[in-house]
Amino acid sequence: MTEYISLPWQKVIVEQELSGIQLALVEPLTVGFHAVDNIGITDIDTVVVFGCGMIGSGAILRAHLRGATVIAVDIDDSKLEVARKLGAKFQINAKTQDIHKELNKITEENGPSVAIEAAGNPVTYKSAIEEVGFAGRVVCIGYAKEDIPSPTKLWVQKELEIRGSRNANPADFDAVIKFLKNSSLDERILISKIIDIQDATEAMKQWAENPGKILKILVQF
Repeated sequence: MTEYISLPWQKVIVEQELSGIQLALVEPLTVGFHAVDNIGITDIDTVVVFGCGMIGSGAILRAHLRGATVIAVDIDDSKLEVARKLGAKFQINAKTQDIHKELNKITEENGPSVAIEAAGNPVTYKSAIEEVGFAGRVVCIGYAKEDIPSPTKLWVQKELEIRGSRNANPADFDAVIKFLKNSSLDERILISKIIDIQDATEAMKQWAENPGKILKILVQF
């Protein structure tokens, strides 16, 4: 942390209308926005998002704004409730429900046309490929901590398009800023807590011990 930093002026986005909280949410939301735009989601798609953390939340929000039918999958009910408020029409708790059965029910056994992996977990990587429908698209945002065996026969037979997505570009920043300016969404639902700088170490420890319960922690100076 420093009082001053130096960077190219082209990398600076000046925005006067957003609040401090909104500004802190811009960059995290752009990652999910970017993934949705990368895979070309439209209003005829049914999209399942694995992982409803901050990145998954951005993907849910952008897919909903594009008119898609969105299905949120997570293991935490509180995150699934946030996903509902962001536009996920359906929510599946992977701990208490059978993902395959629920997706078959929702999609009339066709499978989603798009699967977004936003959890960075080997289990959800496999689920994304297994559950997406034939000729579907899979976009991977999360970083798994280990190599994942790829079921090549499955994704060849299903004729899948599999794409990685990371970070964002200026158009994604513009899209998020425009959304935050014009939306009636209470963006505080995305904030798990706001802490003072002296509490940051303890907050990071709590986050590391139970990451599934945290969406976003903001440090207030």
